[in-house]
Amino acid sequence: MTRLRTLSQLTPNRGLQALFWLRTFAVLAQATVIALALWGLSLDLPLAPMLFIVFGLAVWNAAVYWRLGKPWVATHLEILLNLAVDATALTLLLYWAGGATNPFVSLYLVLIAIAAAVLPGRYVWAISVLCVASYSFLMLFYTPLPPVHEHFGGDFNAHVFGMWVNFLLSAAFMALFVAAMANAVRRRERELSKAREEALSNEKIVALGAMSAGVSHEISTPLSTMTMVIDELMERPNQDESLYQDLNLLRQQVDVCKEKIKEVLDSAGHSRSEGGRAMPLRRFIERLLDRWQVVRPEIEFKATYREPFFNPTILAEQTIAQSITNLLNNAADATLESGSRHIDITLSSEEGRLVVQIDDEGRGITAEQSEQAGRVSFSTKQSGFGIGLILSNASLGRFGGEVLLKSRPRRGTRTEVSLPLQDLIIDEKNPDDQASAF
Repeated sequence: MTRLRTLSQLTPNRGLQALFWLRTFAVLAQATVIALALWGLSLDLPLAPMLFIVFGLAVWNAAVYWRLGKPWVATHLEILLNLAVDATALTLLLYWAGGATNPFVSLYLVLIAIAAAVLPGRYVWAISVLCVASYSFLMLFYTPLPPVHEHFGGDFNAHVFGMWVNFLLSAAFMALFVAAMANAVRRRERELSKAREEALSNEKIVALGAMSAGVSHEISTPLSTMTMVIDELMERPNQDESLYQDLNLLRQQVDVCKEKIKEVLDSAGHSRSEGGRAMPLRRFIERLLDRWQVVRPEIEFKATYREPFFNPTILAEQTIAQSITNLLNNAADATLESGSRHIDITLSSEEGRLVVQIDDEGRGITAEQSEQAGRVSFSTKQSGFGIGLILSNASLGRFGGEVLLKSRPRRGTRTEVSLPLQDLIIDEKNPDDQASAF
């Protein structure tokens, strides 16, 4: 019952398309069976009405093919009408070929099975009633089949042979249709599973966004207090030079924190075009890395650009910069925990896509963690929460990008960012004329 209920949720458009192909096969099979009966078994069948019925069914199928090329949305009532036409055509053919005594009368069950797979319950009952009524009608009213010559084994052997052919046709119908419907069900289940996964991820991101806005308000006051204290210490006379440099670095770090808080608070409700400025791609990356170096001076990194590097002017989106910064911080933390200070950054820009590879020297990740990256909250750091990767993956996903984590052969993890640029490009002709800081 559960399986049938799931199948009944298939879209009518797919059901109508499947019916078209099944009816095409049915028309060819009917013509073949009539030809076999006439010339193979030498049965004197009423050829004119039977061929007229098959021709009419072929014309109907051609109309369905024309209808499938239109953008109209199919309905369950339309599927019901098509099945009713098929049942009527089968009834008329059987009427001229022995009625209920014809071994092909069980093809009504195929129509009922198709209805059960595609239609809601009330329409399934309607087709079932129609098929039962047609079967009952053929038990009373029909044109008897002419006797089969003894040369072909007589009526009984011909009936058994017809049942065998009917079984082959029914099996082919059911296998083709049920296989197609099963594939559609599996595809739909994968889509639903992916949609549920994205919905859960979005719920977490919304909750984190609301929390970050609240925290941003709360820590603004402590940061202002820290700024005042640092300024006072820096203004003291006869200040030790090394201490002054440390205080200056601390002041820069506080300024970065205050600027980030301002970006978080200002970005709420901004449209995509309001979240960034026009800037050449290469300069956008260099500014990002320069700002990140201020925050993480303990890290040594090497940035390598693979040439030729496509350098269009893009919309320097803050969320993209923050996402890449989060990934750089993850790589830096993993490297420091392993007692190292170096990470490698490789950048390529070709075929309208930016690819950023960040190689750290941490302890690496497992294959299972690589599969879960960006979807499930986990962290390889002792003090990590695992939300940075989820936020980065979600933010880049808004622009069609993705984040992949791969274990490096010897040591560490490779974080790969892939981001399409077509929606971010502003002017490809003069990429260096619109540069501005972000």
